[in-house]
Amino acid sequence: MKERIIGIDWIRAAACLSVVWVHSIARVKSIYELPGLSYEFLLLIQMVFIFATPMFVMISIYILSYTYKDIAPQGFWKKRFLYILIPYFSISFISAFYYNLVNGFSFEYMGAILYRYIILSGWNGYFILIIFQLYFLHFLFNRYSHKVNPYFVTAIAVVINILYNYIVSYLPPPHESLELLWRQYGRVFFPGWIAFFIVAYYAGRYAIQWKSFLRKAGPGIVVLALLSMFYGFYNVAADNYTVISSRRNDVLFYTIFLFLSFLYLTASFKSVPWVVKIVSKYSFSIYLLHLLFIDVFARFQPFTLSATAYGILAFIFSTLASIGFSWIVKHIPGSAMIIGVIDRKKSSGKKKKPLEEMTARSS
Repeated sequence: MKERIIGIDWIRAAACLSVVWVHSIARVKSIYELPGLSYEFLLLIQMVFIFATPMFVMISIYILSYTYKDIAPQGFWKKRFLYILIPYFSISFISAFYYNLVNGFSFEYMGAILYRYIILSGWNGYFILIIFQLYFLHFLFNRYSHKVNPYFVTAIAVVINILYNYIVSYLPPPHESLELLWRQYGRVFFPGWIAFFIVAYYAGRYAIQWKSFLRKAGPGIVVLALLSMFYGFYNVAADNYTVISSRRNDVLFYTIFLFLSFLYLTASFKSVPWVVKIVSKYSFSIYLLHLLFIDVFARFQPFTLSATAYGILAFIFSTLASIGFSWIVKHIPGSAMIIGVIDRKKSSGKKKKPLEEMTARSS
């Protein structure tokens, strides 16, 4: 039986809370008139936590690679379709209904929201579309990974990722008819995530060897993560990037080094506190629902708040509301097609691989 990797719950919880925090800060920036230094400070805080979405992707691939080293087992695609892809559509409809409810019902408006959410993937659920591409890539790469040099593949993947990010971010589309494809879908296509995929793939597939490697190289990787973070700070201060986005090349290196740092730092942990377990358990639904509840908080807060208090309370409220909503909904038959699988059924017969039970939640 494979060793359970305690750090996965910690990393998943960190990524989940980070994305909520980044979006809470974004809401503060959008509704408060902040002095220049305060605004810059919030940009730096966002930069610290901008790793959230690519970290989710890396966790998913790490677990997938750790658990499935050959072909997809029976029922794999059916479960992912029902409990991961269908929620992409379910939450889109819930969001469209909510925004219609608070803004005055209109079929035209609802159609516009559904178009933006489902067709344009113009919400944070876009990571599901990325994950499904990487699922296919994972099982395809399983056939050939033993034939290629991991160092060479990793280097090529990083180069492809850097070039792709640069092309879709700074170069115009080759034809005006490709503008939508270029700007809107550019963040979804797998070349923009290939470096995250390859590093997580090898780290999961060779988890035992990587654990030994990280035991020796971990301190240096932590230093590289910190240097990458400070380089991101420099880019923010120097206006080298106009947006805080996970598609930036400085975030690419920051996220990879931070992911490996988390694996190193959590390797010696013996247990997971219940708070971390809860956040990890509900991470998928928190990720999909938190923006909705940030909007609820913005519309229905009963009193005026300072910018600092607003950001903190929006973060707490949207996290707890997402968990509470999911806890209620999970008791409804078929709810997994809305919020994903939360409570995994325990097998009474043959034991599963220790990370297999966590795959659906994180991926």
